[in-house]
Amino acid sequence: MSVAGLVLVYPPSRLISLLWPNWSVPFGLMAGLLAFPLILRLLHEQTNHAWSRAISAVVMTWLGICFVMLCLILVAEVLLMFPLPSETVGQGVAALVVLISMYAIFNAHRLHVHKIEVTANQTVNGTRLAQISDVHIGSRQPGFLKPIVQTVNALDADYVLITGDLIDMSNIDIDSLAPLGEIKAPTLFCIGNHERYVDLDAICQRLSSLGIEVLRNRSIDRDGLQFIGIDDAESKSQVAREIKALNANPDAFRILLYHRPDGAEEAAAWGVDLMLTGHTHRGQIVPFNFLVKKVFPRLYRDYQVDGMFLYVSPGTGTWGPVMRLGSKCEITLIELL
Repeated sequence: MSVAGLVLVYPPSRLISLLWPNWSVPFGLMAGLLAFPLILRLLHEQTNHAWSRAISAVVMTWLGICFVMLCLILVAEVLLMFPLPSETVGQGVAALVVLISMYAIFNAHRLHVHKIEVTANQTVNGTRLAQISDVHIGSRQPGFLKPIVQTVNALDADYVLITGDLIDMSNIDIDSLAPLGEIKAPTLFCIGNHERYVDLDAICQRLSSLGIEVLRNRSIDRDGLQFIGIDDAESKSQVAREIKALNANPDAFRILLYHRPDGAEEAAAWGVDLMLTGHTHRGQIVPFNFLVKKVFPRLYRDYQVDGMFLYVSPGTGTWGPVMRLGSKCEITLIELL
């Protein structure tokens, strides 16, 4: 509650006091700033219909705006140590909050394609892989899947790889996921932490019915490629524990799908050539990236780990606030050379 008060109550009430210094912010308004977002979010958790998901998206985006406001208010508090008119400082903060928030919301609706090249063996030379990750249908409306699928199909990939957190709320029905059935290329999926938090078995069944190959602690061989999918887990030893039970195909280019950028050294020792992950969102909203990097030092983009190529996607969607600041919604095109 203290954190909620710091983010939801302090920034807007402090901004009001800067803009109108002679007006005392009523306690009822401060209580409402704290209570209404929590009540509406709880309402969504209890109902989980399309309309409540829309309300939840608005509430969570307001939370993101308040976080942006908090960062700017903290800067304003430093400026107010100097003889500056509070109204002028408040007006500057208000203008920046509006501009930055509008950009962050706009940026969260744009899809960017990032292309990378990975050295592979001769048999798979020219293969194109498209990775999507952290779409977060639930936080995002199901309609967001349509432009994702259209973009992926335009890339003419040989395989589409989904590295977890496709959904983040329960009762995401098959009609909401139907656009995934229009992906032209064979599609493979490994679970993320949010699938574990909600109806895991149901979502895997729905994806399978749409023709998506769900890889749960197993591997398949296709066209000189060995795809391995390992279930997400909080334990940093998950990859080491699960991958040793699988057999590496010595003639294949081995690709591991794992939701979070953990266990890379163990994957490389097993013989993985390419490891694809997500989870970090690159922090999604600055300055969260500095905090996330403390937990996941491999925050974003590509790394070489003991001869293995590791790619950490910033995610294709957003979790919580429909905002991106200092990061982008990405679909990754991987070309094997």
